[in-house]
Amino acid sequence: MSEKVTQLSETKQQIVRSRTCGCKDLYAALVLQNTATQYVAGEPRKLSRMVKAKIDEKWSSEKIYSDDETEEVITAYEGTDVELEVNALAPQDRAFLFGQRYENGYLVKTSNDMAPEVAIGWRERKLNGKYEFKWLFVGKFAEGISDEANTKEGKLSTATKSIKGSFYERSLDNQYEISVDESNLIDEYTDAKTALENWFSAVQEFPNAIENTGGNTEDSAGDGTTE
Repeated sequence: MSEKVTQLSETKQQIVRSRTCGCKDLYAALVLQNTATQYVAGEPRKLSRMVKAKIDEKWSSEKIYSDDETEEVITAYEGTDVELEVNALAPQDRAFLFGQRYENGYLVKTSNDMAPEVAIGWRERKLNGKYEFKWLFVGKFAEGISDEANTKEGKLSTATKSIKGSFYERSLDNQYEISVDESNLIDEYTDAKTALENWFSAVQEFPNAIENTGGNTEDSAGDGTTE
C-alpha cells in the first residue's frame, strides 16, 4: 500500500512518506584519501546480493544545568554501526573488505590483516515503488565476518553471511552519509535526478562539495586480482 501524492504545482508537491520494503545493489569503494583537505574514493564495485541491512546511528547527549534547570543539551555523533547480511562472499570480496591476501587461488588470513577504509552504497525500495539511494562515506569492516554452515538434513539447507562495520565522518567536512529519496524529487532538483542515473558509478557528493573532494576516478581493485 503506497501513499497518495497530491500534486500542488509543477515544482512543488506534498512530502511523501512510504515504508521501506526491500534493499538491493550493494556497492563498495576503497577510500584512497581521507584527510582534512581531501577525500578521494576509488571506483565502486558490486558486492554480494543483499539480504538485510541494519544501520544504527549513534549519538550521545549531555545536559548542562544552571539556575536549577537545563541550560542546554549538547549532542555529538559517535558513528554508525553497520551490519549487512548477504547471500555469499567470494574470496576476492573478503580480500577487498578485510585486507586479507588472495593470490593464486588461495585466501590467506593473518592476525595482522588490516581492513581498509571503504565507502558503501545501496538502495532501499519503498512501498510506493520508488527507491532511496544511499552512500556512507567512510568506515571499516574491522569486525570480520560471521560464518555458519549446517549439515544437510533430508533437504538442502543454505546459509547467509553477516559482516559488521563501523562507519564515521570523513575528515574533510565531517559528512558521513548522503542520500536521495526519489519519492520526494521535484522538477527543480535536477542535480539529484541526474545523480540517480549513475548513483553507483562513483561515491556521490553534494554538488557544491565536488570541487573539494579531489575526484573519485582512481582504480580500487586492491584485492590481488586483475580487473
